[in-house]
Amino acid sequence: MNPIPLLTTFEGRISRSKLWLGVLYLMILSAVFYAILYPFFGTDVFTSPYSDGLTARALASLIATALFAWPSTAIAVKRLRDRNRPLWFVAFFWAPTVIMILAQLTGVGYERVQAQGEVYMVPDTLGMTVSFLSLPVALWAIVELGFLKGTAGPNPHGPDPLAAKA
Repeated sequence: MNPIPLLTTFEGRISRSKLWLGVLYLMILSAVFYAILYPFFGTDVFTSPYSDGLTARALASLIATALFAWPSTAIAVKRLRDRNRPLWFVAFFWAPTVIMILAQLTGVGYERVQAQGEVYMVPDTLGMTVSFLSLPVALWAIVELGFLKGTAGPNPHGPDPLAAKA
């Protein structure tokens, strides 16, 4: 299967298996992307890129997030269309990620802790509360997109992707 339309277009519907295939593609692309960037920034994945404000490392992380947001959203939109769900769910599913990035950039809900020469962004009570409240949203997104069956038969967004296989 050609991954380009799966990761770049917003038209049509996709099955759960195509969603998981898209997730696998994104995981591989992400690993390659960070393997290429790692030597330039000399940091591990557990160090927040935002620990020193908007540095080159933080900018690279924001660019990576933006680059992976498009294909992630394309996959989510097609699954939501398969489930015949409103597309505003995508914004709701993205909200915790956007809130956490903004919080780390501004320092709201996080404190800087230095250990072994590295600065880490550690959530304070507000940060932990936001993280805890975002967990149900993440679980809902995983169940909604990855485990629940799509609408049987055609819907306003196209034919049933499972019926096309049969």
